[in-house]
Amino acid sequence: MVSRLEITMVLSRLNFIFRGAAYTTEDIDRFCLRDLRCPDSLVVKNRLKENKDKLLSQSIEWILQDPQYETWRNGDDVSLLWIKGGAGKGKTMMSIGLIEELTRAQHESTVVTYFFCQNADYELNTLEAIIKGLILQLVNQQIVLKESLRSRWDTVNNCFNEDVTSWRTLWNILLEMLDRCNCSRVYMIIDALDECEDDGMADFLKLIVRNGLDHPARIKWMLTSRPLESAERALLAGHDQVQVNLELNSKCVSEAVKTYITYKVDELSHRHRYGETLRREVETELTEKAEGTFLWVSLVCKRLESVCRDEALATIRNLPPGLDRFYEQILNQLRKGEHADVQRCMRLLKAMMLAYRPLKVEEVPSVTGLTDGEDTIIGLVNRCASFIRMRENNIEFVHQSARDYLAGEKGLSILDSHECFGHDEIVLGCLSYLSQWLKVNLIELPRPDATRECLKTLIDEKGNGLLSRVDYAATFWVQHLQNTNRTTNVQNGLTEKGQVSIFLHTKLLEWLECLSLLGRLPQAVDALKVLENISEDATRFLLRHYHTLTHWPLQVYSSAIVFSPESSVVKRENLDKIPVWLRKVPPMEDSWASLIQTLAGHSCPVLTVAFSPDGNQIASGSDDNTIKLWDATTGDLQETLTGHLGRVLTVDFSPDGKQIASGSDDDTIKLWDAATGDLQKTLAGDSRGVVTVAFSPDGKQIASGSHDDTIKLWDATTGDLQKTLADHLSSVCTIAFSPDGKQIASGSLDDTIKLWDATTGDLQKTLAGHSSAVMKVAFSPDGKQIASSSDDKTIKLWDAATGDLQKILAGHSSGVITVAFSPDGKQIASGSNDKTIKFWDAATGDLQKTLAGHSSAVVTVAFSSDGKQIASGSYDCTIKRWDATTGNLQKTLVGHSGLVQTVAFSPDGKQIASGSLDDTIKLWDATTGDLQKTLAGHSSAVMKVAFSPDGKQIASGSEDDTIKLWDAATGDLQKTLAVHSSAVVTVAFSPDGKQIASGSDDNTIKLWDATTGNLQKTLVGHSGLVQTVAFSPDGKQIASVSDDKTIKVWDIAKSLKASQYLGHTFSSHFKSRSWKEIKTSEQVYTIKFSADHRYLETDIGPIILESIPIDRQDMSLDSLRHLYVRNQWICYGGMPIIRLLSDSRPISYDVQGDQVAVGFLNGQVLSFDINRCSLQSILGSHTIASGTRQRKTYPGEHFVKAIPYLVTGRS
Repeated sequence: MVSRLEITMVLSRLNFIFRGAAYTTEDIDRFCLRDLRCPDSLVVKNRLKENKDKLLSQSIEWILQDPQYETWRNGDDVSLLWIKGGAGKGKTMMSIGLIEELTRAQHESTVVTYFFCQNADYELNTLEAIIKGLILQLVNQQIVLKESLRSRWDTVNNCFNEDVTSWRTLWNILLEMLDRCNCSRVYMIIDALDECEDDGMADFLKLIVRNGLDHPARIKWMLTSRPLESAERALLAGHDQVQVNLELNSKCVSEAVKTYITYKVDELSHRHRYGETLRREVETELTEKAEGTFLWVSLVCKRLESVCRDEALATIRNLPPGLDRFYEQILNQLRKGEHADVQRCMRLLKAMMLAYRPLKVEEVPSVTGLTDGEDTIIGLVNRCASFIRMRENNIEFVHQSARDYLAGEKGLSILDSHECFGHDEIVLGCLSYLSQWLKVNLIELPRPDATRECLKTLIDEKGNGLLSRVDYAATFWVQHLQNTNRTTNVQNGLTEKGQVSIFLHTKLLEWLECLSLLGRLPQAVDALKVLENISEDATRFLLRHYHTLTHWPLQVYSSAIVFSPESSVVKRENLDKIPVWLRKVPPMEDSWASLIQTLAGHSCPVLTVAFSPDGNQIASGSDDNTIKLWDATTGDLQETLTGHLGRVLTVDFSPDGKQIASGSDDDTIKLWDAATGDLQKTLAGDSRGVVTVAFSPDGKQIASGSHDDTIKLWDATTGDLQKTLADHLSSVCTIAFSPDGKQIASGSLDDTIKLWDATTGDLQKTLAGHSSAVMKVAFSPDGKQIASSSDDKTIKLWDAATGDLQKILAGHSSGVITVAFSPDGKQIASGSNDKTIKFWDAATGDLQKTLAGHSSAVVTVAFSSDGKQIASGSYDCTIKRWDATTGNLQKTLVGHSGLVQTVAFSPDGKQIASGSLDDTIKLWDATTGDLQKTLAGHSSAVMKVAFSPDGKQIASGSEDDTIKLWDAATGDLQKTLAVHSSAVVTVAFSPDGKQIASGSDDNTIKLWDATTGNLQKTLVGHSGLVQTVAFSPDGKQIASVSDDKTIKVWDIAKSLKASQYLGHTFSSHFKSRSWKEIKTSEQVYTIKFSADHRYLETDIGPIILESIPIDRQDMSLDSLRHLYVRNQWICYGGMPIIRLLSDSRPISYDVQGDQVAVGFLNGQVLSFDINRCSLQSILGSHTIASGTRQRKTYPGEHFVKAIPYLVTGRS
């Protein structure tokens, strides 16, 4: 049983370790938009206007007067307008014209939003990008809508609590914004929808139609595209949708093109002085060949710009009508130059056609291998001007039709006739380029805890040349690899000594750092999955440290290496990249443990988890009333489903993976769309909470079990209640369908399992044998066995046909809460209140392995469909993913079985003592991490340990109200000091070792003779628990810290309080040097006298004791250059330097010189040796002394307020 004090102390320590910064609303809004990475449609529109010719108002007059357009714009019944037409018909310029016309007419109650799709740019060709662009436009016009983003921001982990890379999640955010939008009409315009390459297009169009049907007068959608089959099926199905077909309006389009021709010829005439006759002839020739295509006219006029007037007519007459024939002729003309120049042009065009987005000029060498310099590349672009063009520093196609032509049969045949250049060559070129340019700390970030938020400032100061140079190669080389023809060169590159393998072995960390800087770390997960046969270790490395690397790029060289197992290839091959100031790292487990990743996001215990049938998703239900959907590959949170008013006790996927059923103690079952997260149905009928739900194998039925002692069967389609099965004498904790759907097994608090006929509802058998509640039942995949787990600490295996007991699996030390069969039926996994998961051989019942990693009861386990992974949920509020196939047990330091409440170094730094809630003290070798001794004698949690100054004694304080003195060499108990009336929370030796001070939950401090154990004095004055005591260097004073938010300094000789420091809030300025100026509302947890006795070192900064005139700016910074643990970081002064694993919560730490020992919630103790002199020389004092000047803090940076306050002591 965990005591009140244990809970209080754990929460206090967690509050201290995790004390963080508060963010303003503006900060959170900035973080949201930064992480959302929305494309700015206004920038894209302006860029398109620059690249295209002037928009002529006459060219869109006809559409403004079109009845269909007018009905859409002004009517209350039509919600959707689709403008469709072939390539080059002017759809984009028409969209720009209509957007600007709508914007000019816009008033306060109207909002105009838009997005321009571009196939050649991966940032503008997905549904995700479209919706993000619309979201950005909405929040820019109505600031109140930022609340829809802000409400989804997790301020603890500095990330969204939903997967904002999922277009379906984004769609829900967009709908919420549209509902909140304070306006009478919203125009939503998407141009070139055909250039969006996304498998979800058909579903997206259906949602647009549904949204329009719901709000035909208020929300107006306009889409432009080439003819689309998917659009034909989804659109124009109702009276609220209209179409403008440019092919059917060819006369109007041709007139618009004529207007455009007149404008362009006037420009040419002015430039080349055509004269009236030539001007008319040129205009006539262009009109006859244009075929109503703006683009053809634009491309021809572009060529005429460089043709003298005498050759203008001949040039036009030699050019064929139609875009494809035009492109073919121009490409053939390009082939007639110098061989080397032609080959460069063809390679550049081929690379542009294969690239996943427009290339920056500086990226061209990495993709093409052309190393002739940027001026030469710009010259090549100019030669290919009918296909590609420069836009600022980017090279892009003049039009999608140009790219389509080069990718088509005729274009490819011409390009490939010069050289074989494709994805294969791009892959090898990218790797070669990255190997040359990637380096540790690529852009010279100044701090180990630097986040991507720091990046913009740094780039503004230094530019982003190197990061920009490697951007494309780092991001896309694996995608090109997936599309290779696997030529001999590429096949060789994939071998053990090939280029791909060498790159992963030598540059993996630098590549991950680069992707983190670019904000594209998720792509590394997909990449390593593709390369799994040669990068399994790298995949484990990335997934284990994914959260850390996403936020703090430079921690790939410290935290990620340190916390990887000793046998990791990535770790072994990159040890030389560990920072020089990190002299010694703690030993880790020998090999990758079964734990793959920890998913943190729920704010309360996780009560249930389930894998989707395809293994791509994990659903979890929690005490926080929510269901969360996770990407089973990356661990990213995809969706949070809210709707239940009570704890979510159970979740289950339908057999086809399209639905999720959840049960709650709000008495309801809810059915959700697994793809969109939409609530479909609520089934109400249980009267005392739904404890368990399960889909039948055919997905047609749902069974639920409740605290009302019944099982209910529901129609999964209609939600109708079909039957109620009643025979249990207490709550039904668990139900399961047999694989053939004919039987239902149920387990109950009445200690029995019952088998039911799923069709008739008749009771078939009652299986009795457990001596306590049956928490979980599961059928084997062949339906022949039933496994049941119970609070009696056992799992029982039963014959499903006869009901006979076959085996009893015993091994857990506490109640077994959950059990599951592997998909092949050969293994059984069980989770227990003892915090472990155990794997059993289903045939023999033998224990195979134990997985330890959760810090609280494991309440749910689920296998993935392929049996290779297992997900577990726990009262520690996390979900963990484990490798179910590896035989590795988790081999960390043999640790405590409870959280480590206290750690202390011996004076010579060779030993570490740790005290735990498991009632023991353990002694460790500080160098090797080996366990030396376990000291047992306390009858309750050990709250504090301390070494005597000579290292020969250890004092320990415990919740059993005693202090014990131990021989540090032998581990023998020497004395027990028992006078306190409540738990002893802290102990300390005097500098001469003759006295011991103890602080207690009885609000007193006691002084003891360390030799005899006699009580010398009791110091009374605190009104709350005494957290910490510390002796002054001369041993004449004691400083104490209490939960009453006071620091007291005691004169031991006089047995009087020498000084008392009270207050509420540290002010950032002080006007007098009186103690009355000390104000703190923050709880102080650690305190220590400085060596010169001038100030107290506390976790909220130094407090100066002597009334001497010291200039704060000139004060020695020695007080600030100490090591400590805060917010999941080991820190130096005010700077976080090593990120601790997110799922290993630090509870206690001790520092001796350059050594830091950390005790964790899971019972582990780790020791680090950090060279402070080296760290100081590298980082520079200006980065450490955060107290000497104000600075902006970023997500993940939580700095100690180390302002040197001067205090005069008073009685």
